[in-house]
Amino acid sequence: MSRIHLLDAATSNAIAAGEVIERPMSIVKELMENSIDAGATQITIEIQDGGITLIRVRDNGCGMDEEDAKNAFICHATSKITTLDELFSLHSMGFRGEALASIAAASRVTLSTKEPLAEKGTCVRYEAGQFISCDPIGMPSGTTVEVRDLFYNLPARFKFLKKDQTEANYIQVLIERFILCHTDISFKFIKNGKTVLQSPGNCDSSSALYSVYGKDIVSACRPIEYSVDGITVKGFAGLPKISRASRSEQIFFVNQRLIRSKTITSAVDSAYTNMLMKGKYAFVILDIYMPSQDLDVNVHPQKAEVRFSNESAIYRAVYHALSSTLATESMSIDYSFPSSGKEPVSAPVASAPQSHVAAPAPATAPSPAPIPAPTPVVKTPEIKKPDSTIEVPFSTIPFDEPSPAIAYENKETLSEPAPVYEVKPEEPKTPELTQQQIPETLIQTREESLHELMAARVIGTFCDTYILMESADRTLLMVDQHAAHEKVLYEKLVAQEAEKKIVSQPLLSPAIVSMSRSDISFIDEHSEELENLGFEISSLGDSEMAIRSVPAQIDPNSVSSAFIEMVDEWMHQSKTRKDALILSLATCACKAAVKGHDKLHDIEIKGLLEDLSKLKDPYHCPHGRPILIRISEKEIEKQFKRIV
Repeated sequence: MSRIHLLDAATSNAIAAGEVIERPMSIVKELMENSIDAGATQITIEIQDGGITLIRVRDNGCGMDEEDAKNAFICHATSKITTLDELFSLHSMGFRGEALASIAAASRVTLSTKEPLAEKGTCVRYEAGQFISCDPIGMPSGTTVEVRDLFYNLPARFKFLKKDQTEANYIQVLIERFILCHTDISFKFIKNGKTVLQSPGNCDSSSALYSVYGKDIVSACRPIEYSVDGITVKGFAGLPKISRASRSEQIFFVNQRLIRSKTITSAVDSAYTNMLMKGKYAFVILDIYMPSQDLDVNVHPQKAEVRFSNESAIYRAVYHALSSTLATESMSIDYSFPSSGKEPVSAPVASAPQSHVAAPAPATAPSPAPIPAPTPVVKTPEIKKPDSTIEVPFSTIPFDEPSPAIAYENKETLSEPAPVYEVKPEEPKTPELTQQQIPETLIQTREESLHELMAARVIGTFCDTYILMESADRTLLMVDQHAAHEKVLYEKLVAQEAEKKIVSQPLLSPAIVSMSRSDISFIDEHSEELENLGFEISSLGDSEMAIRSVPAQIDPNSVSSAFIEMVDEWMHQSKTRKDALILSLATCACKAAVKGHDKLHDIEIKGLLEDLSKLKDPYHCPHGRPILIRISEKEIEKQFKRIV
């Protein structure tokens, strides 16, 4: 008796639904992509109870005739491609023809559609994958898809859904992503009868950014426009002062397709090197355009990932797009006193990466460990769902767990827990936004900032730690002398390393370090590389080593700690040798720099400021802390009540 048999259509569609339809957000994504492919300029998304009870997506696209409306529910029926070759020259969002079939297998679906010149439209109904009816209908041009009672026929899937509010916020985050990319489309999001989000669709990226994040984010973002080797990078680079505690606001599109990519993430991290303090991540929105034949979009069931034919080219394009945009910015902190007695919010910011250091090449790192799935909340139609904290792990927005692809991030990044998306207040957005409505702020360029620094008059020091200066426009400048000197020394050390001017200095007495056997084995394997760096090391037994010579840049008084830290970063944090050495140099610069409360003479202050002004990054120390703070005369006069 044969044990292998073909599955029936209902079962196979239900299995396909499990791959494509993870939650209500997955349905919204598929339907919005269909609307975009239909040429819609207005898309309205309406949900009830987190999209579980109802999802309605309405557009003004090209619509369909009766035959196409019926065929649209057949698995792998699509208008996007006809042959395999077309799969590698796609210009559409969808292409597999699985969406409607998968949605229909897990819910009750009604599709209403009408072509612009047709006298009547068509209404097709499916329930649990079974055809119910097809009737003529009167309606405006376009397509409306209603999805009701999601997973009503699949209770095993239904119980894994989260609280209604959480599912609704998954959907809102997704729609916000689409607004940022498809600026020519007006999106409207209605939740439980209330409009909570609307975009202008006026083809202006700043207006789209404003409609999602508001004026503060717009004023702290810089537009990107960069092209190289047939790759164009557009979007926004956020200044370090709006950095986040997670990667939730690192948003990537490739040919207007929302994706995630370790290659792009690694390039972003490299472009913001030394700009952000540990545990902070850049605010970046990137829309990358490239020839469709150079990428494969058919590598993930939810189209969440793409495969690049030349990942190094993508890495370089993103890195240089960000670094060139940030290089022209002044990143001194403009301090303002709080008006309500609360502590001021003044996030550390940092400047552009050093141009004399070549863009680091992407390094292969171990694949990320699977993110543990959250404990499911049992949820059935008859049982009321328990309350829970409304937190949305960004690792699931809008896609599921990352696949074990080649990683281009370091281990420190990959081992972090999934960041949390904080739910935004449900305030209606302004329905119409134009470029003129976006507030304009006075932006100081890097050249203007450096000129201000050098032309300022030194008026003294505070606590023998902060250098006080008065600029020509009556602004108080404060410079942290330790951070400034640390950065000057660090730049010199990095320049020497980049030019391979490594000079070894013997120690009067060897520095003895105790390390684990695995560390010592690692050092033995890389002894030649360490020797090229200027280290002379010999073994004293199973767990001790003697360091007899070190690079001249390293302070002899901190040899042991600098060496241990370098090896630890190199070996255990999956950093490259170069990155580990530079981190060690930063530590050495910190220890060798003047400290707070060290009294500096006027000539030393002048020399320090001159050296600082010559740097590519004069605004932050190697660890991301600010060097320069500006306080305007107006802010000071407010505190003395000279002005209101």
